[in-house]
Amino acid sequence: MRYSFIAELAAPGREVPVRACDPESNPVWLFASIGEYPVYDDVVYEAMIKDERRMNRYVEAVRRYAPGRTVLDIGTGKDAVWALAAARAGARHVWAVEVIPKSAQIARETIEEAGFADRITVIEGLSTEIELPEPVDVCVSEIIGTLGGSEGAGSVLRDARKRLVKPGGVFIPHRSVTTAVALDLGSANGGRPLGFPPFVFRYVEEVFASVGRPFDLRVVLEGLQDSPAVRDRSYLSDPVEVEPLEFNGDLDPEGIDAAELMFTREGNFSGLALAMRLWVAEGDEPIDSLVQPSSWTPVYAPLSVEGLPVRPGDRFEFDFTTTLSDDGVHPDYALTGELHRAAARWCR
Repeated sequence: MRYSFIAELAAPGREVPVRACDPESNPVWLFASIGEYPVYDDVVYEAMIKDERRMNRYVEAVRRYAPGRTVLDIGTGKDAVWALAAARAGARHVWAVEVIPKSAQIARETIEEAGFADRITVIEGLSTEIELPEPVDVCVSEIIGTLGGSEGAGSVLRDARKRLVKPGGVFIPHRSVTTAVALDLGSANGGRPLGFPPFVFRYVEEVFASVGRPFDLRVVLEGLQDSPAVRDRSYLSDPVEVEPLEFNGDLDPEGIDAAELMFTREGNFSGLALAMRLWVAEGDEPIDSLVQPSSWTPVYAPLSVEGLPVRPGDRFEFDFTTTLSDDGVHPDYALTGELHRAAARWCR
């Protein structure tokens, strides 16, 4: 297969040209950020289940907090992983919420086959629209996105704290932040343009179909986490943190976070790699999707097609703004900033 080529994808009303690539010949390639859309399939679920770091941290937290308590599992998925884990850990009762009807039905069957139908109730719908017979002691969720709040964790869990969880109840995960690092995309991929492997096409088409139109898709960068050599030549700065979400504290997902990246090596500044750090339980070491292999992968925020030349000591000052979108759940993000040379401002 060629390194890259132009392909056409089906979208409502028209065909959409995209750049495609051979992932075997490209150290970095694109995938659609799909967490915000109802396009999960067995491949995606399997990737999440096989993420040992993610799974082990959640298992430890559920075993710590579930015994003898009532539990709410938001976004239980077809495998009802954390609902079943909570029941097996000794939870008194679990309410497992799932918005995708097919996944909810499979979850019911999975729970019945496991022998926990008497202690786990599957509720089909959005957690923001359901009612429970009583507030619960523990809320567990895996709705952290490729950016900390991109799947609506901030607004969803804020609502859960107000309506569905007892005062002082425990949330799993504990907290998250979004991270940002300056990126030299040309160096990351050996100077070749990035593209979607053909097996990703159907996810892009399903996202477009779910929205009803093509649009500027949020994309993630596959390959950065897996290779220290690729990271070393493509990350131009140390990371900074924005969008702090304190799930067991005051949760305020909307706002503006000011940050500054200091360039530590010379290169061409293409944009930002945005990822997240997640503390599943209080006192845990964070999962860091910028540098650790994970089913969460960094998002690409493009700033320059050609890349802006930078050197050590240059700075990128930026504001990272989070507002709620029209659906009242998922956030919209905006990023504006200025690039400064070590001595004086030189580009905006």
